[in-house]
Amino acid sequence: MQAGIIPLKPQFIRAAMGEDSLKWLSRLEIHTELDSTNHYLLARAKAGTNRGGVCLAETQSAGKGRHERPWISPPSGNIYLSLLWHFSKGPQFLSGLSVAAGVAVLRALENQGLTTAGLKWPNDVVWDDRKLGGILVELLPKGEITGAVIGVGINVDMPVFYRERLDQPCADLREALPDQPIDRNQLVGRLIHHLLLVMCNFESQGLGDCLEDWRKWDVCYQREVYLYMGNRVISGIAWGIDEKGGLLLRGEEGMSCYLCGEVSLRPVK
Repeated sequence: MQAGIIPLKPQFIRAAMGEDSLKWLSRLEIHTELDSTNHYLLARAKAGTNRGGVCLAETQSAGKGRHERPWISPPSGNIYLSLLWHFSKGPQFLSGLSVAAGVAVLRALENQGLTTAGLKWPNDVVWDDRKLGGILVELLPKGEITGAVIGVGINVDMPVFYRERLDQPCADLREALPDQPIDRNQLVGRLIHHLLLVMCNFESQGLGDCLEDWRKWDVCYQREVYLYMGNRVISGIAWGIDEKGGLLLRGEEGMSCYLCGEVSLRPVK
């Protein structure tokens, strides 16, 4: 890890959580390096680990985003976190899980004083229309139970050298909060706090109370967007999401709802 970075410590992270979330935290692991926090927890899920387990890494050698894209994970003080949860529902009922996780992340960032970040469907955290973080949900169905690993990456300090390797503009918290020191232990504690509470509520209510917050933070609403679905590109005006987390898109043929795909605010060349 780079000099001057305060390491993540379990006692400080737990101190930043609330009693209502601590009771759901079954395990907290911090690693100097992993290939991928999601990959690590998926293996533990297959071995029967209880829900509420969280792991973090100071760097990842094979971090990944959606569609197996690499997630650049330098040891520069960013956040690489994964949470394991079990749902008594099939995968078909969990389509809005990344939307719910995004709301949890924005609630944590708002706790830290960042009120200008937003969410881009289905799983991007953005600031100044640049990617500040991302969410990767991976499901592991097993009988009547579905295991879910929710991975969260947040750019706290992304050096220029690594930015040049990215395929899209990125931002970090140093830019977004230039006058405020970033306490990673405090931020991670709030991230885990909100993620655990959202997972509990999602089990019984679905998106429920997340919908109002998503609409508040939706950076695509009433803007022209491009939805990429494999080789197909659909353009239209984003009109929010439905109660299952599907993207509502108004096009030439009226309103349509999409449960998968990737949204861009600009055409990809």
